[in-house]
Amino acid sequence: MLTAEDKLHFDTFGFLFKRQAFSPDEIGKITDDASIMFEEDREGRPFGEGQGVSRFVESPRMSWLAEDDRIYGTVEGLLGPGFVWAGSEGNVTVKSLHRWHADRPGDTQLAFQRVKVMIYLDKVTGDSGSLRVIPGSHRAPFHSDLRFLNDLQSDADARPFGVEPQDLPGVALESSPGDVVFFNQCLYHAVFNGWVGRRYLALKFAHRPASPEDVEALMEYSPYVFDPADFFLKSDRPRIRGLVEGLAEMTPKG
Repeated sequence: MLTAEDKLHFDTFGFLFKRQAFSPDEIGKITDDASIMFEEDREGRPFGEGQGVSRFVESPRMSWLAEDDRIYGTVEGLLGPGFVWAGSEGNVTVKSLHRWHADRPGDTQLAFQRVKVMIYLDKVTGDSGSLRVIPGSHRAPFHSDLRFLNDLQSDADARPFGVEPQDLPGVALESSPGDVVFFNQCLYHAVFNGWVGRRYLALKFAHRPASPEDVEALMEYSPYVFDPADFFLKSDRPRIRGLVEGLAEMTPKG
């Protein structure tokens, strides 16, 4: 499932791209089920300013993705055994761009590895809404050199390094339905030229916390990890239950 070259690529560049991991029939079912879930979440309301649904995979229709070998096995190869679930999202976007940022910036985050898995339900290209990444920006000192980009996200006139944001050196991960992208959440990434109705699922995983520092790193950006969904806690599937077992007991007291 994961070769030594895959692992080296991920560790060095901060991302891994698995093309056509899911067959046309499989991604068709995922898309159909996601559409139903988005409609259910809107409860008859018209589509408006985008839609983001948390705990999207923690559901009867989507939970199989969390334990599927093409995702679970790959993440296990990247993080090692015993990793934990760090949440999921289903999104329908209206924004045309998401400026350069790292989901989990900072030196304390670099020491605690997380993986985000992206499944796009629509074709995305460099000119139309694909994820762009700056390879190697998940590692010090490069990560620290780019930290100021997070502070520029709300500045529409910012020209980091004297160029337009879309001209910063990076790689566009052009994706067709069926592809899967894995990336380190400390990696700097962006989206340009998105469109209304662009759909994707995100699954998040992390090392199992082994120290107070690990717990603190998770608490900084994602305290919800320590309050896992009942659907996973009560699952009769060993892989799914194992992803969340013991997390609630790790919450700092006092």
